[in-house]
Amino acid sequence: MDFINGVTVSIQFGEMSLSDKGQNTAEVAVFRDDDWFIADVDKQDLVKVNGSDVMTRCTPEVAAWIINKAKDIK
Repeated sequence: MDFINGVTVSIQFGEMSLSDKGQNTAEVAVFRDDDWFIADVDKQDLVKVNGSDVMTRCTPEVAAWIINKAKDIK
């Protein structure tokens, strides 16, 4: 999914993903150009990380939270 702020959210849940094959969790990646973001649960926000990274085994609730945060990245 591409947002108007240029951020992309990728959700994968197949055989080759870092999930339970789509039964209950998914692999989620958030990026814009060369910037990658990862969930910081303690800060309840997404933060930039160096290099590419994915969030593994995200529940539907966590994936929805990540999508909501990604759309607001400035």
